[in-house]
Amino acid sequence: MKSLLLVLLFSALTALGQPAQVILFRHAEEPYDPAAVNLSPRGMERARALVSLLGKNSLLTSNAPIAALYATHVTKHGRSHRASETIAPLSDKLRLPAQTPYESKQYSLLARDILGNRAYRGKTVVICWTHEDIAELAAALGVQPKPPPWKGKVFDRLWVIKPHGHDVEFRDLPQHLLKGDSES
Repeated sequence: MKSLLLVLLFSALTALGQPAQVILFRHAEEPYDPAAVNLSPRGMERARALVSLLGKNSLLTSNAPIAALYATHVTKHGRSHRASETIAPLSDKLRLPAQTPYESKQYSLLARDILGNRAYRGKTVVICWTHEDIAELAAALGVQPKPPPWKGKVFDRLWVIKPHGHDVEFRDLPQHLLKGDSES
């Protein structure tokens, strides 16, 4: 009985703050050097190109302006700055800070905060995350069944998640930003 009450309470709270959509993607390309912690030149190019895909005149965000940007917090273990670097040009263009309060494995905390934040109601939240935990983050945002794991060499996709009460619409879309990106 107590767990049912908690589920109903969480559902009511998240309904109050549900964003119109969450756009989720992996950080841009990394160098071949496993010790590197920054984007490759192609990754920096993709980060700049994301501004045209998600910026002020974007078809993806025209009905729900971006209210928040999130990226994975840099950890001592991973040390990677790639998620923050990927979202930085969009952050600069929109004059909206990129928030990095959560480490990659803390996806459930991020999902709870996003779904329950009234400031995001009817708006878009953009998240740049590490590929190992993107599927779990999508599931924490309500995507069922959980999407398959993000492939290690894929940098040119984005997932659009649209909560509708207890139902969640999920789309896997190509970015079409750089030469060689996937067509569909």
